[in-house]
Amino acid sequence: MLQTLSEPIDALVIYRRGAPHPLLHAFRWKNRRYDVTAIHLVHEEHEGETQYLCYSLDCSGETFYVRLNTKRGLWTLEAIDTGSP
Repeated sequence: MLQTLSEPIDALVIYRRGAPHPLLHAFRWKNRRYDVTAIHLVHEEHEGETQYLCYSLDCSGETFYVRLNTKRGLWTLEAIDTGSP
């Protein structure tokens, strides 16, 4: 079941020289830490002059959709897919 949120999160990110995008290692949402176990997809979106990096990732069996506003450096949890109907 997909739950849409659009809530701010704190992100633990690794910036590697030559990497096409920052590697999201973990994030904190509602005072809980989520460790990223797999990143499935990262793609770009644009709204006007603002570029976003959109991540689809796994944390403990759940799929999370996270977005980075590259202009402001803000991370947002957009949605959670728990996999159950």
